[in-house]
Amino acid sequence: MPVFPEDPCEFAVEFIRRMRNHPDIVQIPSSRQVLSIPRLILSRYYRKGSVTPNDYIEISKVTSFPDNQELANDLAFEILFPNYKKDIISDFFEDGMGESEADDDFLSSSEKDQLDEMQDLIDDIEMSVDTDKIQEMEQFLDDLNKKRNEEPYNSAMHFFNDDSELFKEQISSLEDLMEEAKNRLKEKINSLDPEDLKAASNMGLNDMIEQFSKRDWEKMASKALKNQDISEDLQKLMEKGNFEDLIQSMKFLKDTNALQKDQLQKMKQNLENQISNLDQLFNAAKNLGESPKFNKDKVLGNSLKKSSFEHNFSLANTLDQYYGTNLREELLDKINQMGKNSKMDPSLENLTKNALANKSWNSLFNQALKNAMKEIEGQRRKVEGYKSLSHQLQQLMNSCQNMHCSQKISQKIPEMVKKTLEASENSSQLREAVEFLRKIGLEPESNDIKKTGKKLNMPEEEIFELIEPNYQLLKKLIEKNKGNFERIQNLIERLKEEINFDRMKELLNSAFASDNRDAMGALGHHDLSQAIKGAQQMEGQEGVDKLVACLSAGSGENLLKQWFIHRKSLPEQAKEKVKELAKKMLIELGIYYSRARLGSATTGPIPVNIVRPYTVGDDIDNIDLEETIFNILEKGKKLSHIGYDDFYVYETAKGLRSACIELDISGSMTGEKLSYMSICTTMLCYGMRKDELGLCFFESDTHILKEMDKKANLEELADELLTIEARGGTRIQKALEWARRQFKEKTDSREKLNILFTDAEIYDLENALEELRIFRSMGVDFILVCPETAFNLEEAKKMVKVAGGELLTIENWEEFPNLISDIIRARF
Repeated sequence: MPVFPEDPCEFAVEFIRRMRNHPDIVQIPSSRQVLSIPRLILSRYYRKGSVTPNDYIEISKVTSFPDNQELANDLAFEILFPNYKKDIISDFFEDGMGESEADDDFLSSSEKDQLDEMQDLIDDIEMSVDTDKIQEMEQFLDDLNKKRNEEPYNSAMHFFNDDSELFKEQISSLEDLMEEAKNRLKEKINSLDPEDLKAASNMGLNDMIEQFSKRDWEKMASKALKNQDISEDLQKLMEKGNFEDLIQSMKFLKDTNALQKDQLQKMKQNLENQISNLDQLFNAAKNLGESPKFNKDKVLGNSLKKSSFEHNFSLANTLDQYYGTNLREELLDKINQMGKNSKMDPSLENLTKNALANKSWNSLFNQALKNAMKEIEGQRRKVEGYKSLSHQLQQLMNSCQNMHCSQKISQKIPEMVKKTLEASENSSQLREAVEFLRKIGLEPESNDIKKTGKKLNMPEEEIFELIEPNYQLLKKLIEKNKGNFERIQNLIERLKEEINFDRMKELLNSAFASDNRDAMGALGHHDLSQAIKGAQQMEGQEGVDKLVACLSAGSGENLLKQWFIHRKSLPEQAKEKVKELAKKMLIELGIYYSRARLGSATTGPIPVNIVRPYTVGDDIDNIDLEETIFNILEKGKKLSHIGYDDFYVYETAKGLRSACIELDISGSMTGEKLSYMSICTTMLCYGMRKDELGLCFFESDTHILKEMDKKANLEELADELLTIEARGGTRIQKALEWARRQFKEKTDSREKLNILFTDAEIYDLENALEELRIFRSMGVDFILVCPETAFNLEEAKKMVKVAGGELLTIENWEEFPNLISDIIRARF
């Protein structure tokens, strides 16, 4: 019988070869692992005296990268047991092809020399094996198998995991077996379980436990297993009043069947008097496997004084679910009965998270709602408080997992909506409140709007506008040059289904006649292509110019959406003017988003308080103007004599971060998506230093927007962004290869972040995975962002697993710049 189930060196070479060639490998194993495996096998042999196939599998697994370990387990098993459940069909097709020899070409010459040295050592071990000892152990196993189910040998084997441990300890007789089992029992004393105690009793080792154990429950159970009287011990335990000791003793005496029923019942009665709160009740039930009797008023009362509502409800919920109690209802009833005398005042959120169809829950929720309303009544702008509370109730209704409670919450929403309207102090607040409520999906009652509007002395047409606007009202508003841009835009949005091209022209005609620039801008933001076409037909180029000039009203985001949707259908002359306006808006939005969301950070090359003369290639942003001017004045130089070395620049230290971002612009990425991608790109280029950002778009080809070592010109960048088109399929390997070169060649920052946005419908996934493996080996933090409603989940998960990264999803495109900026701030 050989010492090693498989030659360790040959096993290691074959294992690494198979790992490297396997299609599901996540990270390519290093050649150093070939040396680690036989070293660890030898180390285990010298420590244990033997090695088993399990040792080979375990060592192969732990020396592999975490993401490779499942595959390593399977391949190691296949090498050790090649005929186990062999695939017959695969064997048929591969018959005659032969197994490839274990190829060690991936090892260096020094690694091969080290492997040869270990092989010589293994050969020496094999030659020095005591075959007589092995035969003696095999004979012992035959004897053991005949008596394995007899006592005390059956109980002795309880202290061994399997027969391989008998070889490890070189046990060759039944006497040796009993002695080793006794030693193992002695080592476990003070951490024994009931099964250990029963096995020890069968082996006649109760006295040893009583002598050496410091645990009352171990000694008491061992004593009871010898059928000795433990009445005095039980009395002392109960008088002692230690709850934990009592619980453990009951558990051990019950699980070992060492105690008579009347004595166990007496202990349970004593336990009932000691349980004073839900934590103790839960501990007792968990250990005993059932809920003991207890004083409900005492337990609930003490728990409410001691712990929070969430903690108590969670314990009550677990006890109800697993041990058949009814504590949740009684806990809510208790809190409700205590009323104002209770210090516990659960909030709307806490009650929703811990919902239960119960009268007391309804009462507590109503009280929490009254408290929230009372707080709002003390605020200066009550309407804002009620708007927030209405939105909160809507969210709680949607998140509540109890259907009955969700319905109860929904019944309170109309009241809050009405309160929101009534809290309006003027017509502007009422209009804003109605628009807000509709935006979040809450429709106010017409009578409530009318009643509040009359109370605020609003004209009837304005009240009607809030209730049910019509086309004639919109037209009249434009003709009389009333209402600002937002008001007209909101009306157009509500009537968008009714505004065809003829009505667009009619409204434009009214706007031109009354010189209503807000209306022109709102119509242009609604449908840019139709608005320009209508203006051209009615007012010619002058009308088009006038309309385009009015587009600066309203949000820049909406103008960019209109540009990306309609740019191909715009007349050439108008197109250039709209593009210039869109470019201005894009740059302004990028700067705004950058200042609002990115803030400032210690990034890229960091200037330090050391200056030196300027040399060609230095970043002009690092010029210290004060030192430069002082130097020129000190030297008394004329302007014509000033050279490069008269300028002083800051020395720079190694920065904290660098990021590469690849954005998918394949066929599906149009309109709104492109507009927010453009804003995000401009934001990043403005807000991050040149040495910390690389950015590209990709589809079938890769479009590089900014190299990591080059400074972006916002004007040129905006021009390029506004002309880029969504096209082609999704191929990301080239984009990832470009990002890898950026990290490797153009930055030495400590933190490297790569953000990839795509719908994960990728044509070149396998090639992309190879790049992601390299990312991982370079220590690049990888984040994959996908649209929530449309992406290939399986491919996305595979990419994230290979890169060791994180998958994030985005539901609303308006949040895209926020998401990217949050990622950058969180990572750096």
